[in-house]
Amino acid sequence: MKKKLLLLFVWANLGFSAFAVNTKPFTIPEIKEWKGGEGTMIFSGRIVCKGVTESRVARQLAADYRRMFGTEPTIIQGKAQKGDIVLSLKGGGALGEEGYTMTVKKQAIVTARTGKGLYWATRTLLQLFEQSKDRALPQGFARDVPDYPFRGFMLDCGRKFFSMDMLRDYVRMMAYYKMNVFHIHLNDNAFHSFFNADWDRTPAAFRMESEWFPGLTARDGHYTKKDFIALQELADSVGVEIIPEIDVPAHCLSLTRYRPELISKDYPPDHLDLLNPKTWDFCDSLFTEYLSGPAPVFRSKYVHVGTDEYSNKDQNVVEKFRAFTDHYIRLVEKYGRKAVVWGQQSH
Repeated sequence: MKKKLLLLFVWANLGFSAFAVNTKPFTIPEIKEWKGGEGTMIFSGRIVCKGVTESRVARQLAADYRRMFGTEPTIIQGKAQKGDIVLSLKGGGALGEEGYTMTVKKQAIVTARTGKGLYWATRTLLQLFEQSKDRALPQGFARDVPDYPFRGFMLDCGRKFFSMDMLRDYVRMMAYYKMNVFHIHLNDNAFHSFFNADWDRTPAAFRMESEWFPGLTARDGHYTKKDFIALQELADSVGVEIIPEIDVPAHCLSLTRYRPELISKDYPPDHLDLLNPKTWDFCDSLFTEYLSGPAPVFRSKYVHVGTDEYSNKDQNVVEKFRAFTDHYIRLVEKYGRKAVVWGQQSH
């Protein structure tokens, strides 16, 4: 009798564990809301979609799945079968531009209001597939909306050159983790204190190809206009915003070496002379080269104009700095962009 009761107890526990409710799966970032189901859905290798946007996201998912796992899913238009992933554009305004829902039962039904939300959902799918040898998805319902509209970081390519291949890898890695802002710092100089306080020995670089100012571009590594445009196109296709930055009027040793007459008479040589009208003319042309024309080099809706860490010892210079900052905010806005600046209001 005791053996029968023990076997019954073991059987009951095995049965309970087989149908336990799935806990929230691990993803980066964490899924906002989760209601666990029971069991898993084995991916059939088919992605079902209709519509231009859904088809584009399906192709991206299929290509990334092949890169990660070696086989490419089939994309079809038609009735979903067991184990299929179904991509669909619909949903209320509560999902916003980047939110999505995912219901996993016999099929994985993914819905979003926009293509960007649908794309972020596929990043969740890939992360879940990566954790399962048999490419199984936990059954349940997920609703995911980001808490923060800006999720990204700044890479200082001025002081340290990073190859274009690496920048493209960064874009893909960011997209995998739903990071959406990539701020690229395109010019700067090292700290002269690390070079025996010798400005002549202090490294400096301007990383963008310039046709208007031959010789300005760094020789130890730079980005062609064509390649930088292609980087922005890649980023745009995966929901990442590139914010290019040309830092003025400090951090400008690469610029003052090119135009020594623009060096400040009162401050270190990496400071442009704000009292010299030629400084403003030069900077106007520099930004205009990348913002103007029918096919501008800077494609983002944001452009960073620097404006940090200039001396605030002289109130007249402070006011000139303020006017300089306002001028370049307006210049960027003239080309239909939004200006980004460093937080140096006290200066």
